[in-house]
Amino acid sequence: MAATGFCAACDEKMRTALRLITESMACCRRSDSLPDEATFTPEDPITPEDTLREAGISSKRQAKYQRRMSSLLAGPPR
Repeated sequence: MAATGFCAACDEKMRTALRLITESMACCRRSDSLPDEATFTPEDPITPEDTLREAGISSKRQAKYQRRMSSLLAGPPR
């Protein structure tokens, strides 16, 4: 086993894939093309509640939806 936990053949494939991804995204790190608001910071996580609020969905409506989905997934009573 290689240091990554994969066999030697898979380890080489993984390293190649990661290198290609890193190289293809290098332009983004050097570029100032992204606006400030597009950058994610750990201090500003977006919660599901934020998303629902922004979409105009009330917590009461979401709770009703969750109950319906739960009962649909549960199936008919036994």
